[in-house]
Amino acid sequence: MTQVRPQRFRLLRRLMALGLEVSPQVFAVVSFLAGLVMLASAATPAIGGRLDTLLRVAPPFLIDLSHFAASLAGFALILLSAGLWRRRRGALWAAVVVLLAGVAFSLLKGLEWEEAVELAIIATLLIPCKPAFDRRSRLAEPLSPFWLLMLVAAVVATLWLGFFVYRDVAYSDELWWTFLTDRQASGFLRGGLAVALLTVLVVARSLISAPGAKSHGPASASDVAVAAEIIARADHAVPEALLATLGDKALLFSPSGESVLAYRVIGRRWIAMGEPAGPRNERVALLWAFATLADSYGGAPVFYSVGEGLLGDLATLGLAVRKVGESAVIDLQTFSLEGKARQNLRTAVSRAEREGATFELLPPGSASPLAEPLKSVSDAWLAPHEGSEKAFSLGRFDTDYLDRSPLAVVRQNGRVVAFANLMPGRGAAPMIAVDLMRHVEDAPPGVMDYLFVRAIQWARAEGFAAFDLGMAPLSGLEDRRLSPVFARVGALVFEEGGALYGFQGLRAFKAKFGPVWTPRFIAAPPSTPLAFALLDVALLTSGGWLGMLGLKRRA
Repeated sequence: MTQVRPQRFRLLRRLMALGLEVSPQVFAVVSFLAGLVMLASAATPAIGGRLDTLLRVAPPFLIDLSHFAASLAGFALILLSAGLWRRRRGALWAAVVVLLAGVAFSLLKGLEWEEAVELAIIATLLIPCKPAFDRRSRLAEPLSPFWLLMLVAAVVATLWLGFFVYRDVAYSDELWWTFLTDRQASGFLRGGLAVALLTVLVVARSLISAPGAKSHGPASASDVAVAAEIIARADHAVPEALLATLGDKALLFSPSGESVLAYRVIGRRWIAMGEPAGPRNERVALLWAFATLADSYGGAPVFYSVGEGLLGDLATLGLAVRKVGESAVIDLQTFSLEGKARQNLRTAVSRAEREGATFELLPPGSASPLAEPLKSVSDAWLAPHEGSEKAFSLGRFDTDYLDRSPLAVVRQNGRVVAFANLMPGRGAAPMIAVDLMRHVEDAPPGVMDYLFVRAIQWARAEGFAAFDLGMAPLSGLEDRRLSPVFARVGALVFEEGGALYGFQGLRAFKAKFGPVWTPRFIAAPPSTPLAFALLDVALLTSGGWLGMLGLKRRA
């Protein structure tokens, strides 16, 4: 008997803890329903002769004002239900205040004592659940698409109910300003109009706002320097990790300060560029920290351009994954210029050197001394493209950034005619990748083939295991009957979107080096449309709509 009681107590404590854990979601639903009831009550006539009884003790203006306030309180409860679901402390106390105010409004607008009792009970039960609401409040947090849909549905339903109930009323301009004693329909019209306008404002703000974008903007120069040090000493870092030092992203560091993840906020999506750099045993924790941070602002975590090695960890986070392209990765142990398939590369190398081209691989820190000739090449390359520098997933011409990595340079008669920076990865079998590539128009034909061949040979001599020529966007997506819509549309764009972007031409250029095509992925919560997330990546990379459409010009 003495053993049974402790077991029962432990079971009871566990049940109570579980109840407290789910209470925010329970009260979010209850709050939403209570708000819906208040809106429906404000949209329909008072019960029986209660209004006549109330008129004996309360002035008409107070009754009419309470009717209007009850509509706003119902709307506020629906709005606050989203905050309760997200465990916001501020939403808890705001809901309690609105519920208690709703008790008064329900009584003063038509002696709706049943409704008042329900609201009072909800407020009484909500207060003891305060420990479950452990998240800091964020003022004017936008609603997610799901809650926006629920809000609009609730408002539309109650407006329809009101117009249906008062369908036999002869509407006139007087209904907008006469008191409740003249027409109960007037109270519904005023309250309905206010709720409808508030709904439009909430929807518009939620759709255009970017929660956390201001407080999580580009990292400071000191943080960028710390990130560069972490990447340099990391036991695992993909080549794209160097993009964290561009200065255009926010940075999230692990508690130990040994890992870093770069990201940007656009709209409701928090988009991480690539994989975390740092010890492997900190990787999952940093992924969770990023997802939790995004969720705390009402955003959705998105991971772009991740490899197969990270998919298991992303599945642990419950994210949906889609392929977005393929990287052209050269196995440096097997790469060779021999054979018929490499004839064009041999020809390009021979011709470039006959025309006086020389290759040089410069160490980090070499961009600043060559800033002027490198900028001339960069400007000459950008001019015919009539565009501006890219960002986020691609490097840009910035000597501070270029100084952080080795620099491949091609000269002709002493003049710099082409260059590319190389991003070295870290790990047991390190990979190095090409990033920024520029050349002048009058460079020897095939100059970039020559640069890549010599850079590949240098990387093999330095002990790298693989050389990444970069991703071919939308490559490898298949248009099959059972394929996801995302993949089928992507395959169509890859095949037919040559006017927008040279998808097939880019893949064909990289294919001549005989790479292994390695899939790259995007991951996000199942509720996040991955097509829109990929569009956000394109906007970040291109610098907005003008850049993506080729209408943005260099400053």
